[in-house]
Amino acid sequence: MSINLKDLKKFPGNKDLGGDFMLLPVDTRKYSVKDIPKLQPNRVQVRAIIPQSVGRPLRPFLCLVSDLPDKDQTERLITLRKEKRLELVSKDDGKTIIVKPGERTVAQLINQYVDTVLPSLKNSERYEKDLREIWEPEIGHLTLNEITADDIEDVKDKLINKELAASSINNRVQCLKSAFRFGAGKNKKFRLRPAWVNNDVSKDVEAMDLDNERNRYLSPDELKRLREQIKLSTSDDLEDVCDFLLAAGCRWSEMQGLTWDCFDKDQNVILFNKVLSRSVCSGKEIVRGKTKLIHEKNQLRKGLKNGSKGRVLDIENLPKLRTMLLERKLESASNLIFPKNPRTAFRTAVKRATEIAKAEGSVSFSESFHWHDFRHTCLSYLAQNGVDEWTMKAHGGHESLQSLERYSHLSPKQTRKSSAVLNEVLYGNG
Repeated sequence: MSINLKDLKKFPGNKDLGGDFMLLPVDTRKYSVKDIPKLQPNRVQVRAIIPQSVGRPLRPFLCLVSDLPDKDQTERLITLRKEKRLELVSKDDGKTIIVKPGERTVAQLINQYVDTVLPSLKNSERYEKDLREIWEPEIGHLTLNEITADDIEDVKDKLINKELAASSINNRVQCLKSAFRFGAGKNKKFRLRPAWVNNDVSKDVEAMDLDNERNRYLSPDELKRLREQIKLSTSDDLEDVCDFLLAAGCRWSEMQGLTWDCFDKDQNVILFNKVLSRSVCSGKEIVRGKTKLIHEKNQLRKGLKNGSKGRVLDIENLPKLRTMLLERKLESASNLIFPKNPRTAFRTAVKRATEIAKAEGSVSFSESFHWHDFRHTCLSYLAQNGVDEWTMKAHGGHESLQSLERYSHLSPKQTRKSSAVLNEVLYGNG
């Protein structure tokens, strides 16, 4: 027996935050509370309202309007609300848990973290996506008192099976750890009082070991093959972008952050002083009663990735690079030197170069080549030709000499010095 939709206005939940319950359409993206009288009973759901001392009221999903057949069921729901014991049903697997007084779920913690902390973070859009699409569907139904480190490890194993990079998995786990740290009241800027998390089990989840020895760089033969395919590309920007990354040895975000005031054609220098952030959170707004973050796409951010304010690159001895920049300036209608991202064209060029290499019997070339590997290639060539670490540090904008240890085995400088010592000891000056 379903409820007559004409009588819905009499139901004690048809006012936002009023009464014991509230009625919401199943699809809140298309319909609002005002549309309820027009909807079928199976398109309207019942949510119980439980006030909380911290954060917004808890609104657990209870049932559909069509599943309220009589007075007995209504009285049962009222009793559950008074006892603050509610059945939370996961839509995916049908798991049912009982939330006792004072308990909260991981999903509630994620909501609180998204609303409170994320608006202040630079990469808030990516963090929210990880929390909403990875962690909430898997462990959102668990209470903060019952969740274990094994539950988090199980999700991490699923990410491993998807063959994600170790660094990517660590970033996603760290995002959840930050939420739990906030829930435990350990966030210095946003202190949650009283704390929701008594035992932070996320601390027991260890990060994966990173393969920092991966130094993918192009050999001269590979570079030749790739350049041939780049020249055949229909993209107007691909060759310029690749040549610049290879010669400047800069990071991708640094190149994208270059504006025309960064290029001094008279002094033949390029100033790296900002990066292009994929998204920036500028605040939050209320949409249909829910807090939503406001994201601004592709915003320039002052300073470089390593925290330095900037660095200067002299291109006097790179005439081809200077000529390319002058030509782009004449044709550019944008303030950015490289406003486009020829990602698809680049992948196509790498794929074709790989196919040709395999057809010719060369197995050295691999499709596992990314934008950042141009930076490795640039610095590797410098090391192979005896450029000292301090010069390499200035060229690549590294924070410390320690960052250049991965290229030390490519430099003949040290062995050249040791060979000279041995020659003196063993053979004198002759």
